[in-house]
Amino acid sequence: MELQSLTPEVWIKERRRLLGFIVRFGEKRITVAALHALRSLDESWLKVDESGLFRATVIIAKQNGRLTGLGFASDGGDGGCLIVVHPSARRTGTGSAIMMAMMNTLGKLACHVAADNIPSMALCFGLGMRAVSIHKGPTGKSTLRFERGIHHDSAHSGHIDAISQ
Repeated sequence: MELQSLTPEVWIKERRRLLGFIVRFGEKRITVAALHALRSLDESWLKVDESGLFRATVIIAKQNGRLTGLGFASDGGDGGCLIVVHPSARRTGTGSAIMMAMMNTLGKLACHVAADNIPSMALCFGLGMRAVSIHKGPTGKSTLRFERGIHHDSAHSGHIDAISQ
């Protein structure tokens, strides 16, 4: 498996094909907000900024030259986060490799996973991410917020991510 972190030039060239891959293989689990964030991605965010960090990343996985997976995150995942793996490449480590590359590029990662999406929750837990809160997602489902590499005060009562006791 080959991983590639997309440059602004490659993103511009491959954008339409990659969005089609997400729609085709995302199994209707990709939120409109995450898809919109990727569609409206400012390609300059894929470059290192003056502080030495990336504002966004798009990572693709290929096997024998064929696209097998894609991951995107911006603003540490708070601006949008998604991962899609082709059905033939699932359970092969493709998703884990993409997520690790995203974490390494951004230095931290947060993502939201519907509680009924067991494979995605297993991926997050398997990579050492912590479920830090639960809320109602855009489709009305219970959704967990996973984080890795983010340090902050615990959620408190009244905080949007607070878990009611």
